[in-house]
Amino acid sequence: GYPREVKQGEEFEKKIAPPTLLLYVD
Repeated sequence: GYPREVKQGEEFEKKIAPPTLLLYVD
């Protein structure tokens, strides 16, 4: 379920801060 997690992560970025996504990708 990587693709689904990535999509959820993008939505999280909107709810949470952008730096969180950076760490997610990192």
